[in-house]
Amino acid sequence: MRGVKIFIFICIVLGGQIVANEHQKPKNIVIAGGMWPLPSLIMLLEGGTSSLTYIPKASKNALKASFMYELFPEIAALASGENENIEELLKLKPDLFICHSANLKLCQQMKKTHIPTIEMSVNTWDYNSYETLQGWLEVIAPILGKESRARAFLRFTKSVEEDIAKEVATQESKPRAMIIHFAESEKSFMCGGIFADYLLEKSGAENVIESKSIAKVSLEEIYRLNPDIIYINNFNTLMPEDILNSPLWGVVKAVQDKRVYKFPLGSYRPFAPSLDLPILLTWLYTHNHPKSSKDINLINFAQNFYKQYFDISLSFEQARGIFNPKKEAGLVK
Repeated sequence: MRGVKIFIFICIVLGGQIVANEHQKPKNIVIAGGMWPLPSLIMLLEGGTSSLTYIPKASKNALKASFMYELFPEIAALASGENENIEELLKLKPDLFICHSANLKLCQQMKKTHIPTIEMSVNTWDYNSYETLQGWLEVIAPILGKESRARAFLRFTKSVEEDIAKEVATQESKPRAMIIHFAESEKSFMCGGIFADYLLEKSGAENVIESKSIAKVSLEEIYRLNPDIIYINNFNTLMPEDILNSPLWGVVKAVQDKRVYKFPLGSYRPFAPSLDLPILLTWLYTHNHPKSSKDINLINFAQNFYKQYFDISLSFEQARGIFNPKKEAGLVK
């Protein structure tokens, strides 16, 4: 494991001592405290839900709106919610807890039990999606006995990142883009920040929102920024037609050029780190530089990717559905 600054504890607390538990594969994993991307990551690595006992409701909502629900119908029976009551979680008889390091109270409660606990961070790697996934996989893959699959995925993802960088270097200019997370009202939006810089820069665009944190942006400010492209992520039910058909947006260049796009939905909402990252980067590149990417067949790319790296055979309709996500996928509660 790399010497990284991640708050991860795989331990059993016994009389104040921390004893690593490295050999027994967990069968009843409870994911709580906000680690929404982890269930899909574990399911792709393992090819199902067999190790999972409880997942966040927001994770299950995304899974039910994706091809994952068709491939793994047992998702329907998987317990889910936003329960942060440690006593209730213990009733599920977990043999591994996973929590978000930002949820200090719950993580501390988990670590005080005799249950091995992994406390994971999303911002340790400066919101670099690839490095975040690498850090997570270095912890999760060995526990599940899936190191080989994880290494193959990381090699491929890095190659996609590098190939796009080579193509972008040949372009004369980059489009100015923004990512909308959700709308507070018809004139106020939460945009950019966290993983937006990585995703836009690595796919050949310039992020017009200059903020490391998610920023509150008024419609008047969007008029001033006047982006060439607007992306809408999957943590909301806002759809491109909501913007394209609104008279309030008609003066924005992205709307005039009809370059407003909803993020794809693969195994999870890919603005957050997910194993769909190669697909998302490629999809973003095709919209950022449509002329130089016209030969890329995204449906074939997705089918080949899932088959080669996760032994999942997607039908044409399932692969096409990735790039036409359901509005319901944006429901997080």
